Order: sequence, then C-alpha cells, then structure tokens
Amino acid sequence: MLLVLGQVSGQSKHGRMNGFLRDADTGEPLLYANVSLKNTGIGAASDNSGYYIITNIPPGNYTLQVMMIGYERTEKAITVIAGLEERHDFEIKPASIEGEEVIVTGDRQRFEKEIEISSVSLSMRDVKTMPAFVEADIFRTLQLLPGVQSSSDFSSALVVRGGSPDENLIMLDGIEIYNPFHLGGVFSTFNADAIADAEFLAGGYPAYYGNRISSVLSITGREGDSKNNKLFGGHKLGEFFDVSQVRGEVNLLSSKLLAEGPLYKGSWMLSGRRTYFDQVARLYYWYKDEPMEWKYYFYDVQGKIIQNLNSTNRLTFSHYAGKDRIFFEIGRAENEVNFNWDWGNTTNSGEWRWVPNSRFVSTLSLANTVYEFDVDMEFTATDTSGQASTSGFIIFNKIDDWTIKENLDWFISTAHTLTTGFELKDLGIDFELSQGTRKLLDQHETNMIYSGIIQERWQPNPVIMFQAGLRLSKYSAHENLYYEPRLGFKYLLSTNLALKGAWGKYNQFLFTAQDEDAILSIVDFWNPIPANYKAKSVEHYILGFEQWLGEGWFASLEGYYKPYSNTLVINPNQNFLDQDDDYTEGTAEIYGVELLLKKSSGKLTGWLGYSYMKSSQEFDFNGDGLIVESDGEIYSSKYDQPHSINLVLNYAMNKKNSFGLTMTSSNSNLYTPTVGYVYTQNKSYADLVNPYSNLDELKGFRNSARYPNYFRMDVSYSRKIHPFGIDGLFKIQVINATNHFNTFFYNWDLSERTVEGIGMFPFFPTFGVEFKL
Repeated sequence: MLLVLGQVSGQSKHGRMNGFLRDADTGEPLLYANVSLKNTGIGAASDNSGYYIITNIPPGNYTLQVMMIGYERTEKAITVIAGLEERHDFEIKPASIEGEEVIVTGDRQRFEKEIEISSVSLSMRDVKTMPAFVEADIFRTLQLLPGVQSSSDFSSALVVRGGSPDENLIMLDGIEIYNPFHLGGVFSTFNADAIADAEFLAGGYPAYYGNRISSVLSITGREGDSKNNKLFGGHKLGEFFDVSQVRGEVNLLSSKLLAEGPLYKGSWMLSGRRTYFDQVARLYYWYKDEPMEWKYYFYDVQGKIIQNLNSTNRLTFSHYAGKDRIFFEIGRAENEVNFNWDWGNTTNSGEWRWVPNSRFVSTLSLANTVYEFDVDMEFTATDTSGQASTSGFIIFNKIDDWTIKENLDWFISTAHTLTTGFELKDLGIDFELSQGTRKLLDQHETNMIYSGIIQERWQPNPVIMFQAGLRLSKYSAHENLYYEPRLGFKYLLSTNLALKGAWGKYNQFLFTAQDEDAILSIVDFWNPIPANYKAKSVEHYILGFEQWLGEGWFASLEGYYKPYSNTLVINPNQNFLDQDDDYTEGTAEIYGVELLLKKSSGKLTGWLGYSYMKSSQEFDFNGDGLIVESDGEIYSSKYDQPHSINLVLNYAMNKKNSFGLTMTSSNSNLYTPTVGYVYTQNKSYADLVNPYSNLDELKGFRNSARYPNYFRMDVSYSRKIHPFGIDGLFKIQVINATNHFNTFFYNWDLSERTVEGIGMFPFFPTFGVEFKL
C-alpha cells in the first residue's frame, strides 16, 4: 500500500518513508525485519509493532526490499521525490528457509543504528524450542542468559547482575505486573503461545523506564490472526467477527487454549490456562473413598482487542488475570484448621497509538493493576460438651496501581530523534492483620509518583551515536525531587566491531521486604518506601564490545559496576511496637563481566554465555555508627555467584524433528551456616527435672558459606504430527538428564546429630502435545 503523506518541511532536498510490516497469512506485525533501499546501505529495522521509518533519502528511483528469516524476500520499485514523504505498508508471505540460507535480517540494521546496551530480544521461537520444566517459560529462558540467575530450581524469579528479584520491572503490553509467578515461583504467569516478543534490558536502560533499579523485561502480547475467516466465512457476521484458529496444549501439569480471529477493523486474541492435578487428585480420593482435604490450582487468562480506526489511529485493549488458590484441612473431630490462601494479578489497559506522519509516533495509555495476597486461617475447637468455638486469622496485602503515561517520538532527521513523555502513578497499598474480630494491624497508604522524561538520540556521523536522557520523578512520601540522568553511546570501530557504553542513575520507591535467610519466598509483600527512609538508589556503569560475525552470528562482551548509595533490608533488631525501625539502610556494590556468543539462523541455533559477578553489602545493624565485618555488617549478597556458564542449543534435523539441549554449570548461592547448637535454660520453668534442655542454634557469619557447585543438563525432542488431519507437536523433555544432585538447603536432625542435604529437581521426564485447529 502506498500513501503520499505530504510535504517534508525543512528537508526539501530529501524524502522520507515509513510504514508497517505484517504477516500476510495472519496480519500479525513482523518484528525486527530488515527494510532497506537495495544496494545503497540506507535502511532501518522494524520495531516491536512492525513499524519502520527511513529518513534523509536522496531523490531518485530505488528498489525497496524487506527481508526476514522465515519470510519471502519482498521487493518494490519506488520513486523518492524531494520534500515528500511516503508510506509503504507490506504484507509478507511466510516461506520455509532451507539449510543455512543467508537472509539479511533487521539484526544488522540494529547493530549499525541502535544503541542497545545489555539488551537481548527473544522471540517465542527461542523460548519454545528449548527444554523446559513441563511447558515453555520465558523466565526460565532468560535465566540461561549471562548475568541472569535463579535463586533455585523452584523459582523462576530473575536475579539480574546480583540485584534482588523485586528490582526488575516486568511489563506485559506496557502494564506493570507485580508478582508474575505461579506455584511459589516455579512457573511464570505468561502463556508462551500468547507472546509475540520479549525485550530484556539487564542494565543501562533509557529514561523511558523507571521505578526499578536492576533490569527491565518488556513482553509484547500477540495481536491475533486477523486474516482467516474459518467459522463465519461467507456470512454477514464474518465481516464483524470470526475465529481464525484455535491452538492448545496438554501436558502433565496443565492444559491451555488460545483462540484468535478478526474483529471488525482489527483482531482479537484470548488465551487461558489451568492446572488440573487437583482434579486428578479428586478422582484418586473418590476411588479410595477418602475425603480430599486439600486443593491447589492456578489459572491465568490473557486477552487483547485491536481496532484500527484508520491508517493513523489504533486502539488496543489488553487484559490479564491470574490467580493461585490453596486450601487444606488439618485435624479431626475436636480440633480442625481450615487454611485458605490465594494471590494473583488482574490488569486492564487501554492504549491509543497515533502515527500522523513519518515524523511522529504518539502512544497514550491508561492501565490498572491489582495485586492481592490473602491468607485466611480458621481454627475450630470442640469441647467435651459438644460446644464448638471458632476463631480466625487473616493476612491481607493489596496493591491497586493506576497509571497513565504518554510517550512521543519525534523523528527529526537521520541524526536526531527526540523522545518526551510523562507518567503518573497512583499507588494504593493495603495491609491487614486480624485475629478473630480484632484487627492487629490495618494500614492503608496512597502514594503518588509523578515522572517526566526527555531523551535525545544523536548520530552525528555513520560510526558514532549518542543517547542522552533525563527522568525527573516526584515521590509523594518524600519532599525532594529525584533526578535520574541516563547516557549511552555506540562507536563503530570497524564495519563489524562496536564499542558501547552506558551510565545512569536509578531510583526505586516500591520494594519487597526480603529476609535474606529465607530459603524460599512463596509470594512477595510489596511496600512503599516509608517517609523516614530514602529510596533505593543505584548507578549503572557499563562498557563493552559487540562483534558482528556474519549473518546469524553475534558476540558481546560487557563489564559493569553497580554502586548502591542506598538499599534496605529487614532490621534484625527491630522493636515490634516501633513502626519506624522495620528496616536498616545500607550500601552495596556489585561488579562483573559477561560474554555472549549467539547463533540465530540455520539448522543449529543457540548461544553460549559466561558471567563473573561479585558483590558486597554494608549495614550498621547495631546502630553504633561503625560498620564492622566481625559484627556481621559487611557481607556478600546471598545471590553472589562468581562463575556461571550456560549452553543452549537447538537442532532442526528436518521439517518434522528437532532436538534441544540446555546446560548450566555455576557456583551456587551463599548461605549463613549453622556452626553448632548449645543447651540453654528453658524459657519456661515447667520442666524442673531438666531445666537446661533447650537447644539454641549457633550461626556463623552471614552468607559466609556456599552450597556445592550447581550443574544441570536438560534435553528435549519434538516432532510435528498430524493425527486426524490436525496439526500438532509431540514433545518429550527430560529435566536434569544426568540426575546430578544440586543442594537446595541443609536440614539438621538434632536427635540423630546429622545434617542432610535437600536437593532440587531430580531426573524428571515430561511430555506434552500441542495442537492447532
């Protein structure tokens, strides 16, 4: 499609063009495709909405070409007229790529023209082709990148460059998600089939992102197939609504279903997932004729509606809801305990995107995120006369986040792009603690965060580019303004080698109270930074090299240094009656080096990553004004992990069969060791025969011991199948194929005077079937 948009002011000697790239079969946007004028070196890469823009084009006749792995090379003859701008939209047909065919992708354009510090983009092909615990998981995939780790096999939370998991900004379609995990962190909340792309920034990220100080994960959901009318094709209803396809998966843990199709001037997509081992257990207890005294399941629903009002305006509505539910009964007859526990997120957002011409892209959004954590315990006791008495205990935590933000990109010229925007965030946080009818704690806080950004990307010549930005924030609990300058650069030392770097200041006003000695955190309690404490604050210093090794091959080497001017931990000496001493402020520093070698095309794809990291923290726990290592006030974070190496491989043997392998070898986490037990006087004098029978644990220095080194290898095999004419995929996956014992924690048995290592995932085979109708 060609649209002549009008005159280009101030650039009468050159022309401009822009447009959107879409899959011809589904209408989905094509991300990071290469758009160029053939044999000129002039071009651009499409972004995560399929949008591209090329400026400062000399007048003349050209061949405009679009190239992307898995799609036909598309060419179009065009004429560029001085002072005019044109819009060229493309719908590209998918095509199979045989062997090692070379296709110039948008990765090369991004290498030459974008400042991407500590950045990795993952497609869902990257996620779904590697071994996984039961089902594909974007968080588990990210944990295989250098600089990213997990606290254990039982957690998919991200520990990025030594920062705690609450320091990561997780967004789905621009909406902030506060606790994106199921089953205590074993699984993420995102259905891989409903995701189009994930951009991960491990540090040095631009001014657009705020209120997190370690990393950013921005997930873009699929828009839905708007091209195929399978249910109501040929009917009047099909002009307004139809179903294009339905796909699903059944595995040992859960079942999930996704449906999509055209909707008037756009598309719709809806996916759902639910675990069913509670239903399997119900059948077991029914067969055994025994009561089922527990229940656990989780579910999530994700949806999106797109409406293209015209060629320049688009409206998007996104929804996500996910919940975990636990219930069990303890006791019999006279005494009984009922335990109910649920937590989850519900998000809704509306977005208006306006592209009036090739100079401006405006995005305005309004979003609401609600995160709730609710524990309800009920105790029932029956006396000898048959009278029953009931008491309850309730813990409730809620975040109600309303956010409105605007982002305006102004493509001034090839050399200059200006970005401005604002964000207003209204945070309502409730925390309630009750026993029976008596409320022990009932807190409600409302805090506002006002932020404005300005950012300039400047490329004075083809080999050097700069990006400077400023984020200015006002947190309502504090009187001062927070200035967060950001700076990034890239310098092309040669055609295929680039020097890159970044520096920036980052602040965080919302955090989770972390107990550093906790073995496993099931859920997080989110808290605003109190008025009497400073915001968490850190600087990022990053310097590295990028090497383009040919189409499909890429290497990166980065070093980083992160000094924390303020961080918070739970005060081990707090007075429960004093609400102003819950935390202790301190400082920290983290530094490290990361190496990544990646191959993204051909039959064999994957990456090899290595990372080195060290950390140190200082806190004045005893309040004497001195920070002394022998007092346990100088120590490494429990996430300190000096060495880690990851190998990820996927081999497409032919059109039907593929194999996957992931291997991780690393130092394990630190822990505070138990060095012994000592008999002490009982706190109660009821036992007069042996008043010193109480055993107290003696702890060593904080985080002074390390678990044995970690090693795990996972393998997978998948084969395309067509039972009854239905397209499908059969998958077999083996977790910890070598059955290596990885220590989770140590358990002391005082009666036997022994200590036992409790392991993580053992050898664990799984299988599943995907289908598409």
